[in-house]
Amino acid sequence: MNHINIIDAYNEVYKLSYRRFEYPNLMELIINNLYDDIGECLGRGLCGTCHVELVSDHVISEILDINEKETLSKLNNTGINSRLACQIILDEKINNMTFKIITEHKHIKL
Repeated sequence: MNHINIIDAYNEVYKLSYRRFEYPNLMELIINNLYDDIGECLGRGLCGTCHVELVSDHVISEILDINEKETLSKLNNTGINSRLACQIILDEKINNMTFKIITEHKHIKL
């Protein structure tokens, strides 16, 4: 079992467990466990509603595809560690990483 940490807009930290490829991507894990109002483009990397920032000391070595680069370039508050959760595969490479939800105006599930 792998896990990641998610920091929400209120700086609350949630530890989410997952199995390799249990979900198609990080966005789906977040939707299933925390937020249900992200991913308006259904994971195609076009809307930016699943914007996250890697805040742990790890590095994601994946090359960003053209859609993700273009979408991130249109968003506010992006940085060198910005990613779209829909483009991050749930495998052992992200085990123990911490991501902060950057997407604005999203509400956590109760």
